[in-house]
Order: sequence, then structure tokens, then C-alpha cells
Amino acid sequence: MGREVAVNADGSGHAVKRRVLIVNVYFPEVRAPIKRSNEVPNALAPVLLAGHFDPAHCEVTLYNEVNSGHIEVYAPKLLEGQDLVVLTGLTAAFDRLLHVTAYVKTANPRAIVVAGGHGVRALPRFAQPFFDYACQGDVDEIRDVIREALGSDYVAREWRPRYDLAYWMKRIGYAESSRNCNFRCSFCSLTGVGQPYRVNAPDYLEAQLEAMGKRRAVFFNDNQLLGDGRRTFSERLERVEERRLRGQFEAWGGFVTDTFFWDEDNIRLAHETGCVSLFVGVESFLDTEWLDGVNKPQNARESQVELIRRCLDGGVLFQYGLVFDPTKRTVEEMTRELDVICDTPEIPLPLFIFTSIPFPGTPLFHDLVREGRLLPGTRVRDLESSTLTVRPLDGIDDVVGFIRRGKNFRGYRRRVFDHQRAFLARYRDSLSWDQKFVSNLGMGAILFPGNFSSPKSLFVRKRERTHVSTTERLDEVYSPRLPVAARYRSYFEPTALIDANGELNPKLAEDALDTRFETPERVGKTPPLPFATSTPA
Repeated sequence: MGREVAVNADGSGHAVKRRVLIVNVYFPEVRAPIKRSNEVPNALAPVLLAGHFDPAHCEVTLYNEVNSGHIEVYAPKLLEGQDLVVLTGLTAAFDRLLHVTAYVKTANPRAIVVAGGHGVRALPRFAQPFFDYACQGDVDEIRDVIREALGSDYVAREWRPRYDLAYWMKRIGYAESSRNCNFRCSFCSLTGVGQPYRVNAPDYLEAQLEAMGKRRAVFFNDNQLLGDGRRTFSERLERVEERRLRGQFEAWGGFVTDTFFWDEDNIRLAHETGCVSLFVGVESFLDTEWLDGVNKPQNARESQVELIRRCLDGGVLFQYGLVFDPTKRTVEEMTRELDVICDTPEIPLPLFIFTSIPFPGTPLFHDLVREGRLLPGTRVRDLESSTLTVRPLDGIDDVVGFIRRGKNFRGYRRRVFDHQRAFLARYRDSLSWDQKFVSNLGMGAILFPGNFSSPKSLFVRKRERTHVSTTERLDEVYSPRLPVAARYRSYFEPTALIDANGELNPKLAEDALDTRFETPERVGKTPPLPFATSTPA
């Protein structure tokens, strides 16, 4: 698709005000058009993107499909009359980028569509023909796009994130103080993209905190808060603490790795500055061999239970997820993980259990292609944690049984409630009432998925799923809900990753097997990390 550059001025030579729509696209796990009105954490990218458009010359609207549902179902009028539309989303939502593009281009063929995010980063060459701009970089790249597509008058002179347009952010505000990750876990989409970890400039964080306004809490959407050591981490916390003491926030939370808890001073600093909870990818309590195999040895250096106890005794709620890799681990082994959790009151329940996802470009994906382990008929849409996309060690029926029941502790309910009571009793003196409440919400979220983040979804009809990519049904929105021009009807065909014969789609092969980022840092073992202690990097 060729780029269509908008006319920037009327006859008088003054810049014409342009309508801009920024959409965070999303496919619900249940494959039904539902709204996750209470999802935490939530999208930040639209807020950051919007800050690069000059407000005097751009009428910007944000739409988040996570909270508000599919745009053509719940807000079709927004698709009409836009001059420029920016789309972003996760890898599994790549086809949603195409759907929304088809609607926008049908409504206004001169509209300029810009797409970015994980989906485009994973498939940059394949994505290019579908959009006027397919961006592989960070949100700041939008400035170059605006300048070329609309003109320099439409680029904000001073970047100011548009929290005022983020209707889904209420009590919790989201911020970004760093990007990417310093680790290279073989199954992580960040590893597939290969971009280096970096801490944002102090003014970048300050602009977010200033524009965010008063909130109950701020949550850092960083992938790794302690990625370059205590020095910059402490500096960032100082800025948050200053504002907390002035009453702008009461608390904060964010994502870290196990390395954070190797030094108890990190926990002490977090607690003293108002940290309520930290989220960690534990992945497994039992299988250190598997952790080493996926290039995550830092999780096996010290006892996970001891690190969790250290965090909770320090007054910070520990939240985490587990990963089930059915190509390396059996259902019996995952069931033992559930038993360990239920029998150990020192550790909380996980917030989720994910099935490992073969993201294109990752070492995991390369291995699975080489071994012929990806299931026939797998589509990019299937690259989410509730769909089996690989040939497992166990029978497919056994793995699907775990996905349907085990990942939500079905059959363990009595033990889960007993465990939660024991857990709250164990930490009754170190955790606040708010933290205990959040812990109870986490229990509800894993036992009754969707009921907390999407209470109205209880009344939405959901068709039966197979949870296997070869036979899984598509979402209803793959059938256009609005008129679509003939040239865009193919945009509703699912993007195949693996064909019916089990072969990699040749149209995606160059992207999926890209070795641009196969550096020693990425494919080798993560080197020793001196900054995991209190010593600055």
C-alpha cells in the first residue's frame, strides 16, 4: 500500500486541524467481544503516542479495546472521518490491526494508517504492505511519521503525554521509566525483537508524572525496573517519593525480576517509598533445569520461596506468574507446582499460569521449527497463553485438560481457600489491609478468570473452545461487522503461521526466522549481573 500524504493547509496557508485516532487493539482470550473494564495492568502506549501530536492542530481521540471492546462493535462512528489512525497491539492481535485498517480505509480512503507495537515488530516485513507506515521502533518514532505524513506543524513542540484522554486510567496511573529488558529469556517476545534495555531520561519520567495528575497509585509498565542497577533505580524512586510525600500518589508498583530480591536493601527502599506490590516472572518453583534451558538461570540462583518470604516480610506484596512449557514439562510436573503452592503458606497464589508461546523470532520459536513441534494450522491469532500451539510431551487431551482446569486451580478450590487463610495469617503483621485485599482479588482473578476484570462478560454468550490451534475457532469479528471495500476483504483472512501440512508460512519465514538479533548476548547465557546487588552498575 502506498503512502498517502495529507494536504496540510487550506487556501490561506494555515495548518488545517486534523482528526487523529489512536487505538490499542485487542483479542479477548475467550474469543468473544467482551470488555475487560477492570484490567490491571493496562495500556500506556496510546497515552505516550498522543503526546507527540500538537494539540492546537490535532483533535486526538484514544480508544482502548481492552476496556471498551472491539471498536466496530461498540464505537463504529470513531472509524469515520479520521485523517490519521495509529494502531498498536500485542503479537496475537496482529489481525486486529488489519481489521481496523480495513474499516478505516473503507470509510476514508485518504486516511493514513500507522501501525506499531509487538505485532508489527514480530513481523515487520510481512506487515509493511498493509499499512501506510509500519513502525518497528519505540513510541517516539511517531514524531517522524507525523512530520512526513502531516507536516511539522502537527508535531508537538513539547511532548506531554495525554492522560486526560485515557478514560480507562482511573485510580491507577501508568508510567514508563525504562524500556525492554536486560535478560534474554528464550520464550519472551522482547528477546525476539532484540532491542537493548535502556533507562529513559529523567525528564521523560517527570513529564509523565506531571501530566498524570493525582492518582491513588502509579504502576510502572517497565519490563524490568532494576535493569541497570540501584543508581538510576534510586534516582527514579526519588522522583516518585517526592510526589508521594506531596500527596499526588499513595503508593506504587511495577515489574522486576528475581535479581531485585537478592539484596534486601532493594526491598527496604521499595517499602519506604510506598511500594505496595511487585510483579515477578517466577515461571517455576521446581524445575531449575528447565529455567536454565530457557536462559533464566537467575530464577534458580536462590530459593524462590525464600525470596518471596523476604519480600513479604519486608512489607511488599509479591505477585507472580508461572509458565507451562508442554514441550519440556509434563502435566504431572505442573500439577506438582500447584501442590507446592497450596502446601506452602509462605508464598501467595499466582496471578496467572501461562502456556509458553512460540513468538516469531525467539530462540524458542527457532527450536520448535527445527524440531517440527508447531501444530498444523497455527495462526498468529493463536499466539496467546490459553491455546496449545505445539506438540506436547503428554497427550493433547491431557494438556488441554490442564489449560481448562489446572491453570485456574479447578479441583483445588478448598485447598486454595485454606491456603489463602494461612497466607494472610502468616503475613498479618507485615502486610497492610490494602495489600491483603489486593491479594484476595488476585485469588479471585485466577479462580474465576474474567469475572473480576470483566464482570459483564458473565452475560456474554461464549461458544465452546478446543484450546488447540489446529481446531480452534476464530473470533466472530473475523466476519466484517461494517461495510468493507473489496480491496480490503482479504484483511479478514487469519494470518497463518503454520500451514495445514505443518510447514512454516513462507510469507512469514523471513521475519519469523530472522537472525538480525542473534548476538552472543541474546543466544548465549545471560552474563553475571554485578548490578543485582547494591553495587551500582
